[in-house]
Amino acid sequence: MRQRNLCLALAVLLLCGLPFITAATCAKTEVEGSELFAVPQADPIALSPTGSHLYVVNSQANTLDVFVTSTGTRIASPAVGIGPSGLGVRPDGLEVWVTNHISDSVSVIDTNPANATYLEVIETVQQLGASLVTQFDEPVDVAFASNSKAYVSLSSRNQIAIVDVATYAVTGTIQVSAQEPRAMRVANGRLYVPVLESGNQSELSSCPDPPFGTSSQCTFDLVDANFANNPQLVGFDVDIVKDEDLPDRDLFVYDTTTDAQVDVVSGIGTLLYGVAVDASDEVFIAMTDARNVDNGQAGTAGHVLEDLDNRIFLNQIGRVDCGSLPCAAPTVVELEPLPPSQPAAGDQLATPYGVQLSGNGNVLVATAAASSRIFTMDTATNAVLGRLDVGAIPRGLALVSDGGGAPQTAYVLNTLESTVSVVDVSDPANPTESARLDLLHDPNSAAIQTGRIAFNSADASTTGTFSCASCHPEGNVDQLLWVIGAQCTFAGCNQQEPRSTMPARGLEDTLPLHWDGVLGDPIGGANGEVGCIVPPNPGFPCTESAPATCTDEHSCFRHLVDAAISGVMCVQGGSCTTSVNELGLKGELLEVDREGMAEFLKSVSYPPARSRRPDDVLSGSAVDGFEQFFTDVGGSLVGGPETCADAPGGCHALPHGTGDSSVFVGGMDAPTMRGITDRFLLFSAGVTLVEEQLSLSDPSNVFYDPHLSDVDWLPDSVGYDELTSWAQAFGTTAEPGAFRDFYNADTFDVFQMTEEAGTGHSGALGRQVTLNMRTANDVPLLAAIEASLDVLEAADDDGKVVLNARGRQSGGLLVLSWNGANYSNNVVTLSRAALIAEAQAGTTVVTITARLPSGVSSSARQPALGVPPVGTITPLFDGRPDLPQLPGDNPMDLDGLHIESGPTIFVDGQLAAGSVSCIGGTFSPTCDTDRVRVTLTSPPTGTGVHVLQLQNPGGLLSNELPIIVP
Repeated sequence: MRQRNLCLALAVLLLCGLPFITAATCAKTEVEGSELFAVPQADPIALSPTGSHLYVVNSQANTLDVFVTSTGTRIASPAVGIGPSGLGVRPDGLEVWVTNHISDSVSVIDTNPANATYLEVIETVQQLGASLVTQFDEPVDVAFASNSKAYVSLSSRNQIAIVDVATYAVTGTIQVSAQEPRAMRVANGRLYVPVLESGNQSELSSCPDPPFGTSSQCTFDLVDANFANNPQLVGFDVDIVKDEDLPDRDLFVYDTTTDAQVDVVSGIGTLLYGVAVDASDEVFIAMTDARNVDNGQAGTAGHVLEDLDNRIFLNQIGRVDCGSLPCAAPTVVELEPLPPSQPAAGDQLATPYGVQLSGNGNVLVATAAASSRIFTMDTATNAVLGRLDVGAIPRGLALVSDGGGAPQTAYVLNTLESTVSVVDVSDPANPTESARLDLLHDPNSAAIQTGRIAFNSADASTTGTFSCASCHPEGNVDQLLWVIGAQCTFAGCNQQEPRSTMPARGLEDTLPLHWDGVLGDPIGGANGEVGCIVPPNPGFPCTESAPATCTDEHSCFRHLVDAAISGVMCVQGGSCTTSVNELGLKGELLEVDREGMAEFLKSVSYPPARSRRPDDVLSGSAVDGFEQFFTDVGGSLVGGPETCADAPGGCHALPHGTGDSSVFVGGMDAPTMRGITDRFLLFSAGVTLVEEQLSLSDPSNVFYDPHLSDVDWLPDSVGYDELTSWAQAFGTTAEPGAFRDFYNADTFDVFQMTEEAGTGHSGALGRQVTLNMRTANDVPLLAAIEASLDVLEAADDDGKVVLNARGRQSGGLLVLSWNGANYSNNVVTLSRAALIAEAQAGTTVVTITARLPSGVSSSARQPALGVPPVGTITPLFDGRPDLPQLPGDNPMDLDGLHIESGPTIFVDGQLAAGSVSCIGGTFSPTCDTDRVRVTLTSPPTGTGVHVLQLQNPGGLLSNELPIIVP
């Protein structure tokens, strides 16, 4: 196996004076890869109770960096899970808990200097269900109610886990009736939880026939508009409106004794980032408020992008007095002048993120992440007292107050610069930076680091008040509709089109890069702007045509960047500057920033699928979903696509579920399929974001549809839910929706397919177990750990992950790798049984983590498998994917992107014998013809759908290609 030398790392630790490094032995272990995950942060930096130590989450390096505050010296960087996101210090100061967003776990670090395991991971908190699938998906923040109870926010599942601190076991779950709980704060016997995607009651202006149709906010009936064939909604006035009947739940309040919800507060903001609470239970929230309704009347009033005055979001602090319940109505502190007035240069406070209060509650100190700035605010007057520029994109801070409670020192985490600014805030009107501390290195390239900063920086906007990430936090979506310039130029179009935001993740090999197919389009032809007029004979192509906008992948991403910087990011009406960019391009940002942003956007990965099993074997429901999605199972649609994956008629073709120039849906593109089960706002026009979706699914509502009884609907009192929105498009057997009617596709099976479909990573990635005296001597717990190790060791044997172990052995640092039989380095070899025995005896504590293979990096390409359609476009077309039929089609001739020589073959998640060759070309280093021949030594024999994947040596896994055994 490949190895790395830890001599330098050990030398650094020795120089830092760590007492537990007892030997200068240089241990060699297996090399790990790295990947660019867009990890959120909440409370990523904190002080020990005495203030002597500073704990900092390092999301890029997957460590907890520990500093001595008196000297600024970094004394340790223990490895945690993948994608550390937030942390909490146990009230007694003896442990620090770090959430691992990608590993779906919490790493517990010993912070008792009297222990031999000081500053090392000693426990792992997680929850696994059937087939070892995580029930602890994407944790973000930790809040301690006491030394015996902790809360962990699980963002993608909209849950809060309740954890017993003594046993590290999840004892309960709070279901949050809103989207993306992240930051949390415990104060005075209550848990306060703002949600990130809280919404603002905005929706599409569609309503069903009267009585809903009599509302002044209703401009058309979606049923009449025939969205499936008319996605531009031509012929109708389409607005974005505010609907007071929609839920708008922003701040949740729970009793920490009973865990019961005691209040929920509405009307605060749209995207809520950080929270602080004073001694009298007044809550302060760092947030932005979307202005998508302010120019939303595109159909009825002709609103356009220019009407927003380059102020997409308002930057605010929300205040809620919860001194008595229910909480009082919220108030909002505007941090900048309201449009059309604009803040002066240097005064912008874009994307308020981390927030803390002084000990006396008189001064608020917060980060303006997109402005790379901090600010202080007088809580009595709401006046901003002072500002200070710090490092790039600060997302958290820890605050020291003096004995009287006045602010003294702020430690500010500059997340994307991997530094900490030490700031003197004793004079809140004149904060000054006294030092800047370096975190462990960021493994991403300089170009990607530059581009990531540019994507998250408000310097990209004319007014300096918002960034690209304002609509795409952590590369995801804001679950909102916007009028930001989408055009419709063919007959019947008379307005700018509302469009939903799209994820900025997993964009590689998904060109074009826009719902309308106008950005990053190397193909040309039909798109959503020029339309796609299909004659009576559907075999003929569209009559409209658009030119290509780019020639290769990089230029396509660069086209997207330039269009965004000169479009939504720039003031309109002919005033967009050309004086900043050295080539005279419109908008802000220099060439180095634009080039870097293009690289960054191309490189961001989706996390592992949240319901994927660690052995990569799909569930029966997911396999059924693949069959219904990729094969003709008897839908009723005539003259159109026969599967969801048809090309070019369908929307979600291989390899990554995207589509281009669909002749069936108005030339529109489907820009992504991955991650869709974490979004309730679906489709280009956000047609699931309407009140009637909630009304139809609520049994207490007069418009409830009883035919939808075989779906586990959530009532409108709960709010928008991903499965509910998804299922509306499918309907039920008794009352089929479009997808069930057209393709005979089942709601739950296709949903489960997307829950488990690969994103380039094994389901084993990030999984962790900890062996210590407690876990190794608990018989049921040890059995569960060994079951996990069986799967993780097999995944390492197959090359899907690198299984590395780190901990302490008799007080000394122990670093090992799985070698196929034992855990070893170049000095020590221990069997699993030996590790367990040492853990049982209390001499060894070790955490074993499935990390990325050595060939994975932010520049590594995911292999991609596909097949041509069965037929051709003219004169008649059959766009079904021509999937291999085995055994007759073995060997299989396939479309294959980024396939290197000697890839590993997997069938149904398991290693399969066979060979891969490059058809008509050579591997240099990838197959230069993008056509590969896969020969299976023993093809599967069970009838039905199976899935084929390839993995480049030490690299990423491909998408699943369905293969059929008739």
